[in-house]
Amino acid sequence: MKSITAGVVAGLVLLAPLPARAVAAAVAADPVAALRAQVVPGRGVTVSLVTRTSPDGRRFATSRTDRIVGFRKGGVVETDDTTTFYSSMSSEDLKEDTLFPSLLVRVKGASYASGGELIGRVPPDKKWVRSREPLPGAADGTVDLFTPGTLRALLATASSRGSRSARGTIQASRIPGRPFDGWTEPGERVAWALWFDAEGRVTRLATATSRNAGDGRLPSIGSDQRFTGWGSRVTVQPPPEDLVIEAGELPEPASSPEQIEILP
Repeated sequence: MKSITAGVVAGLVLLAPLPARAVAAAVAADPVAALRAQVVPGRGVTVSLVTRTSPDGRRFATSRTDRIVGFRKGGVVETDDTTTFYSSMSSEDLKEDTLFPSLLVRVKGASYASGGELIGRVPPDKKWVRSREPLPGAADGTVDLFTPGTLRALLATASSRGSRSARGTIQASRIPGRPFDGWTEPGERVAWALWFDAEGRVTRLATATSRNAGDGRLPSIGSDQRFTGWGSRVTVQPPPEDLVIEAGELPEPASSPEQIEILP
């Protein structure tokens, strides 16, 4: 669960930039250095992510994730996500639980999930399911700016670059963290675009990939991430212990509803 200090009523309070003005000017031309300067324990950023997938170029599934990112000692990244799913698919193709937002908190080496497909499975006196193993989230299906080396790898393949933007293409296999798992094929290329503020900090990251599956289908996945509130004081907290059940104690579902067809 997220807790943002300094009397914030809604959203994040933008504090004075962490680097001094002279330092900010020095790193403005180097977004990698600007990002490194923001990874300070107790600080963070808000990410708004929209991901759109299509298994055949006609039907689309869209998810929106509002994420709070908090930085900890040693460069550890903790996150608090709220994801909502939308689709142009017919209602009979959808699982009922996709109509409900899903929550995912990753903090102190554990993952806590709530809502979504867990609705109806969690005991009435509990709300969160804890796993000691990383749980996948909707935001994992795209490029993660905070995976070490990601920003540098993208910029190394830039076809055009200015002080406030850059764009290019890169092989999916060269992106750290191996995003698009289960979607891209070996050697598949990902188009990307980045935008920066005056201090060189990333304000937006868009990516897109598509291919001809050979049977007339054009599977594609695209994402658009917006970054706001760099340098805000952020605390990502685990849910109250009395509302948590361990994943191994979770009752099995009564039935196994069919999954939405997203991946080809």
